[in-house]
Amino acid sequence: MTDRRIIASYLALLSFHVAHVFEEVWGHFWMLDRMNEGLYFLINWVLFCLPLFFLYFILTGKRAGYILGIIYAAVMVLNGLGHNVAVIITGSYFGGFAGSLSGIGLILAGIPAALYLRRGLPPPTTK
Repeated sequence: MTDRRIIASYLALLSFHVAHVFEEVWGHFWMLDRMNEGLYFLINWVLFCLPLFFLYFILTGKRAGYILGIIYAAVMVLNGLGHNVAVIITGSYFGGFAGSLSGIGLILAGIPAALYLRRGLPPPTTK
């Protein structure tokens, strides 16, 4: 059975991920000017569905699911840090690097998620 802390932290991270995409759209993230809006949403939809797929394998106790979940959490932490550093350096939020508010949530949820996943990582199977 998967530890409740793993599930709770991973679901919190997924929630902040959704909030992050909404914040990017609301704050008019600079990338929206550079690409088709439909393509932007398609890419973000795929980037959200992948970690849902990972969650299935985490819930079934698959080692690969844990490893991919750790990578996802690390990428989300870096995403949150990147948005915040960019806003601090450029001073540009609206039409710039929108996503820094939910980026804080990505950092605060991503670190525990990665740590809990690491602690719960099933040992490699030997055959």
